[in-house]
Amino acid sequence: MKFHIKEARESAGYSQKELAEIVGVAPNTFHGYESGKHDPKSDLLVKIATACHVTVDFLLGASTLQAVKKAPSELPEEALKIAKDYAALSKHAKGAVKAILEYEIKDTAGEEPTEEPGNAAVVSFPKAKKTKSGMVELRVYDQPSAAGLGNYLDEPEYHIEQYPDAVIPSKTDFGIIISGDSMEPKIHDGGTVFVQSMPRIEPGQIGIFSLNKESYCKKLVVSQNPHQVRLVSINPAYEDIIVMPSDDFYTVGRVLGQWTKGYKQDIFGW
Repeated sequence: MKFHIKEARESAGYSQKELAEIVGVAPNTFHGYESGKHDPKSDLLVKIATACHVTVDFLLGASTLQAVKKAPSELPEEALKIAKDYAALSKHAKGAVKAILEYEIKDTAGEEPTEEPGNAAVVSFPKAKKTKSGMVELRVYDQPSAAGLGNYLDEPEYHIEQYPDAVIPSKTDFGIIISGDSMEPKIHDGGTVFVQSMPRIEPGQIGIFSLNKESYCKKLVVSQNPHQVRLVSINPAYEDIIVMPSDDFYTVGRVLGQWTKGYKQDIFGW
């Protein structure tokens, strides 16, 4: 079946590479759709039609481009201009715009972002619990295993530690042993951070994150200019980590405090 993808793309003023990036496919794959070598799925046709401001009927050959252009656009002029400006951006800039847009949409809607663990089941964390002796019993995970927390069926290895009630923040779900000095002087190498399991934290807060299957204890920063989502170390010797839309990224939880032997404890006010 012949699809009118090329006509729609040229009418909208996009190159093959630009439109491929907008709808989320590789340029070579998009070329195959446009040349008729491959048939696009229905959801991709909807994306192409939306990006080019045409109907799916036009892409299927059921209506003419002239008829489509006569129909009023459902998008305001400002939105159309933004779409054109976006198409002219570099790949890096487009990635930054996507990241900040996704974050702002979730924030405006008041929704917690959901993770996509594929077919894996989600681990349900037990709460810290008091023992008969008045101590608080807590699961503590090693930092290298933190990337799997909350996302995979196989829970990482852990051990049980006990702390005085006054040491554990009330919303703590589990602890993680920290390796490295990137969060000095607030969080210490070899110390334990107390974590509340949650899929989203506010900018400026410290959390445990999984980025491309690697775990990080960092501060979340969302900047407007340039538009970026970054994981920031407190130790200035470490560079910021920029999170791109193509990254496998999710939040494990918020760090509520830390305890390290030989250091002053820091629990509240984070």
